[in-house]
Amino acid sequence: MRTCWEPGIELRARCPRDPGHPGLGRCSVERVTVAVGLLLFDLDATLLGPDRTVSPANAEALSAAMVAGIGVGFATGRVRRSVEPWIEQLRPNAPLILLNGGMVWEPRAGRVLDEHRLPPADARAALEVIGDLGVHANLYLGEQVVIAVSSATSRRSEVKDGVPHSEVGDLLGHLNERSDEPFKILCIDESGGIERLADRLRPVLKEGSVLVRSEPTYLEVLPPGVSKGAALPVVSRHLGVPPSDVVAFGDGLNDLELLQASGLGVAMGNAHPRVRDCADVVIGANDSDAIATFLAARVL
Repeated sequence: MRTCWEPGIELRARCPRDPGHPGLGRCSVERVTVAVGLLLFDLDATLLGPDRTVSPANAEALSAAMVAGIGVGFATGRVRRSVEPWIEQLRPNAPLILLNGGMVWEPRAGRVLDEHRLPPADARAALEVIGDLGVHANLYLGEQVVIAVSSATSRRSEVKDGVPHSEVGDLLGHLNERSDEPFKILCIDESGGIERLADRLRPVLKEGSVLVRSEPTYLEVLPPGVSKGAALPVVSRHLGVPPSDVVAFGDGLNDLELLQASGLGVAMGNAHPRVRDCADVVIGANDSDAIATFLAARVL
């Protein structure tokens, strides 16, 4: 059962695992009081509106939460450089989950708390398949985003990231010349071939790297065991806040594990149907002040 939040009603939908749908669950509703020590927000299509800005009301609500002693952080697939505008605007006081869990970064101290990189064999095998299929890919090496050749797809990705992409001609050759391994590979297929790409990639990821759909046209190759939810304990330990006291907000399939690992998982009204079905609470869409409204009624 999906739970839609309404003012004046405290609802908690619990999602025990459904063996027929790994990572998902069937939700039932019960009234509870939720202690809140940390708020974690996905950025794109969650905290950010369609114009990739944070509404004044939502920004004010996050500031009020921090004044009240509540931690506020991001959980995003973006790299550190890509989130700097919102770090500067919102001044989050909690570690940030970046690269879909591949890195946990403490912005106030400017240090990495945890990081994971792709196994070399998986990274190279994935790039071979991607090259054979002619699919666009972004290779995330440190703070650098590397592409093979510039295209309309890469330029749209570059605008969204807000980080310059470096054109190297041959991704696999470039990787072979480096001593470091990538945090992730982002594949973008705007022709509807993402599932075919996933089917080709799964058999070659012998070291356990995982695939996640972060957007309808995006398929990401992540290190083994990496997800936003798997990174939550690092943030929790650093702050001394148990996961049960975390409220997480998201919209995409890459947010599922985080919403399930948190004490309360909140889906946006524009979220993927699977995310809405398994969230504890569903609020309004990201083109509204739904986050501020929810926080004012249930947290602040």
